[in-house]
Amino acid sequence: MKRFTFRLEAVRKLRTLLEERCRNELGHLMVERQNVLEQIAAVEKAIADAYREQEGHLAGGMRASHLAFFPMSTEGREARIRQLQTEVERLEGLIAEKRADLNQKRADLKLIENLREKDLRAWKKAYEKDENLKVEEMVQLWKENQRAGQEDV
Repeated sequence: MKRFTFRLEAVRKLRTLLEERCRNELGHLMVERQNVLEQIAAVEKAIADAYREQEGHLAGGMRASHLAFFPMSTEGREARIRQLQTEVERLEGLIAEKRADLNQKRADLKLIENLREKDLRAWKKAYEKDENLKVEEMVQLWKENQRAGQEDV
């Protein structure tokens, strides 16, 4: 009997590749989101450092022109945080879309896998039936040969 071949094997491979690609894209989006969150944390740390530096300069005395620098610096950094938070929201939307897409691709692949398993079970059943018939025929031939051998004696 011939080997098992799944008639939709090409479709299964394609769906597997699409799922892997989607999973990779989702991973890249999540890494990008994490990088932006780390940038936000770095900017927040820079703001806290700027406040500490300002307090240190105020304790030691400073000119008014230097004092005006700190609010402008902090304002620019807070604007950068708002930009980064907008980017995080955009990435979270893309991540949600990609997760929904990945779930759909997994469902499609699972459907093909289930069809493959069903076909494989049917092939195994037919194969075992064919093998059992061959064994049964061999046993019948063996019994007939034994009977013929006993009649000759």
